[in-house]
Amino acid sequence: MTALDRHDSSGVGQLPNGAVLPPQAQDEVKTSVVDSTPMHPQDLRFVGLFDPRSPRLQLIAGDASDRKFFRCREGDASFICMQFPSWRGGYGGDPLSWLGMHHVLEQWRLPVPAVVHVDESNACIWTTDLGDHFLNRDLGSLPFDARRPEHHKTFTQYQEALKLLIAAQYPMVHGELQHPARNRFFDQEKLLFELNFFCEHFLQGLLESEIPESLRQEWLGLATEIAKFEPVLCHRDYHARNLMVCNDAVHWIDFQDARLGPHLYDVVSLLRDSYVRFHPDTREQLFQDYFGYLNQARVANGKDPMTAAGFHRERLMVGLQRNIKALGSFAYLFRIKGKKVYLSFVCHTVDLILAESKASEMAVRYPATFRLLDALASGKEGDRFRALTAQQGIDHF
Repeated sequence: MTALDRHDSSGVGQLPNGAVLPPQAQDEVKTSVVDSTPMHPQDLRFVGLFDPRSPRLQLIAGDASDRKFFRCREGDASFICMQFPSWRGGYGGDPLSWLGMHHVLEQWRLPVPAVVHVDESNACIWTTDLGDHFLNRDLGSLPFDARRPEHHKTFTQYQEALKLLIAAQYPMVHGELQHPARNRFFDQEKLLFELNFFCEHFLQGLLESEIPESLRQEWLGLATEIAKFEPVLCHRDYHARNLMVCNDAVHWIDFQDARLGPHLYDVVSLLRDSYVRFHPDTREQLFQDYFGYLNQARVANGKDPMTAAGFHRERLMVGLQRNIKALGSFAYLFRIKGKKVYLSFVCHTVDLILAESKASEMAVRYPATFRLLDALASGKEGDRFRALTAQQGIDHF
């Protein structure tokens, strides 16, 4: 189904949560959205402040982003400066999408950093500083196990992160959604692009392997089925490194690529996270917690509860697609961006897919996919990959 198919004959469509889609949906937000945030006299100190050579600015790690991030300290205050590749809309992670999503998330009372200054001339957005505490920081090197007393607080924070998804999927503030995600969908084309991204960068680019036609056909079917799931707002990259804990509360960052897609897309991103080792019981408990939160919200919004069977099916299908997409991203970041550390998460991600899905109907429905995953885990493709990482001096997560 295309974006146009989701509109009624009057040109005004409805999201599952009852919010109205504007008749003239546009891909970019106007820069005037910035004007909705009142500027204070003290904000003027940011004008002309940006100089990447200044000792006042500390360059900080930006994960896989094409943006640059700087920390600036002034007395007891600390701010973050995001510098984008350019000041325009329409490319991945652009500043106009960031501002547009920030605007509506603030309206919905989602916890996001506050904007303190917008500097178009340097393609910079200045925000409050949420610190360096990722959601998974307190886990250390141990698998995430809710039975461990030292993991109890993190478990509560993961539950909070899941509740924030419900707040975004079923917002209490209804009305027109004037933000970039309103016309971006995880449709068949987008989902298939992400699967083919794995073929291009991992299979062909990294391993120099052929792509069997049976695999392409399975992934066309997988993308087609996922695109039929009921759409809600998706953060799009909802993992532990994009969730910051500040003053004991979970906050969102990196929300600029948000789009409409399945309920479980962000959930599997968080609970089948390539960067975190979960004890299986802890992962399962959190999935069930979200299932409970979801159906409470659906009933409160006059919708039928999602069935356990439907939830399980969406969880497996979306989880399979999302983890395969992650593998393609890791290969891309190594081959194109020169960031070899991401290859350290490949084996864990493959093992995660097999542990979650191999004993399910997924292995029967997508045999070529699971033959490939088995080969990556313990076959010749896996041997080739491990030889490559050994040559690069990469330790596996």
